[in-house]
Amino acid sequence: MKFLVAIDGSQAGEHALDKALALAAPLKAEIVLLTVVEPLSSYVPEVMLPTGDWVGWRGLPDVELERKILSAGQALLQKAQDTCQSAQLESRTRLETGQPRDVICYVAKEESPDLLVLGSRGLGSIERLMLGSVSDYVVHHCGSPVLIVR
Repeated sequence: MKFLVAIDGSQAGEHALDKALALAAPLKAEIVLLTVVEPLSSYVPEVMLPTGDWVGWRGLPDVELERKILSAGQALLQKAQDTCQSAQLESRTRLETGQPRDVICYVAKEESPDLLVLGSRGLGSIERLMLGSVSDYVVHHCGSPVLIVR
């Protein structure tokens, strides 16, 4: 049996890992830990200059910042893997880059887990309407069984 657990460093992500461990322990299930790092362009919107030209992050790559973000993602995965090891469960990690909702569904298709576990940020209806929700998207677009943990 295999569980895919998407973590992002949030409290909801920690709850998702805790729930996955509680469910996986009696089954001796393998845990695949996934963290998705968004591209830097996702953080900085394009802006229009007075000339009418659009300028975005693509023109300003920051290799050092990208390295730090990936390193933070790897540290998050290592901490989660240590937690799995303490629970005497086999685990492996995947650090991916892209839009979290799309990447989670893609990795779930690749891994074919028996259960995909991820946290819910608990956004209200207005925020969900305006921003969308990763967990909501995954529930509706992923082919694997999904457990959303609050």
